[in-house]
Amino acid sequence: MEKKESFSNKKTFFFVLILCTFAAAILSLVAEGLKSPQRDAKKLYKSKQLLLATQILSYEGTIDGVKATPEEILKVVEKRFLTRLTDDKGNLYTFDEVGIHQEEYLAGNAKLGFAHLPYKLIYVVKEKEVSKTPYGYVIPVNGYGLWDAIYGYLGLKANGDTILGMTWYDQKETPGLGGEIALPEWQEQFIGKVIFQKNSRGQTNIDQAELGIKVVKTTVKEIYGNRPIAASAVDGIPGASITVSGVNDAIRTSLTPYRPFLTRAYKGEIEIDE
Repeated sequence: MEKKESFSNKKTFFFVLILCTFAAAILSLVAEGLKSPQRDAKKLYKSKQLLLATQILSYEGTIDGVKATPEEILKVVEKRFLTRLTDDKGNLYTFDEVGIHQEEYLAGNAKLGFAHLPYKLIYVVKEKEVSKTPYGYVIPVNGYGLWDAIYGYLGLKANGDTILGMTWYDQKETPGLGGEIALPEWQEQFIGKVIFQKNSRGQTNIDQAELGIKVVKTTVKEIYGNRPIAASAVDGIPGASITVSGVNDAIRTSLTPYRPFLTRAYKGEIEIDE
């Protein structure tokens, strides 16, 4: 009787072992099969955010007034966006020029951001037609909100000052409160604002101007009225003061290390050299 029970237990054990092995193999194959679609989806999402930050892609999903397909979105980014690096003197480099592996650099620094590095990430955006003058630039922005890290892209015109667009593409803020930083209607406020804050006479002192955008607690009109500083401010989000503070800090701390490059751009010294 004991031998029969032992044999039965062994059969059960081997059956469970084979079943688990088979299930693990199936799950492994499924996971491997999903890697490529996941990579494609991530690439498309990033491409959309870059285009939104420059308003080449509208918040309604159109390019030049026409609904953009995923293929068109990827094609525009591939054709017009150059992934470059800049140093503390505002010079531009390719990854090969400084001996940095691009994919390892992007993956290894995605979480903590790029502004603190000796070679900082910047996207140079080309005009539709061949031109040495850029259409604009996109700078990665990151910081902390109420609950976790927040990540965005800030698009700037070729002058390195006027905002083309702003997108917060990764955030875990409270829905209906801080989470509204991800809404197009809030992000649209940034379009046309300037990051080099004007002085009381409405002039831009490129060497001394404070850099950043002020997200106020209430409304720009209420806080600044028609004063020149209003050109570098956007309305806040009621009940989301910590998120608002986080956005302010994220933009300021992310932009400050890029100041040498932005100053050169403001002076018209940046040219595209592929």
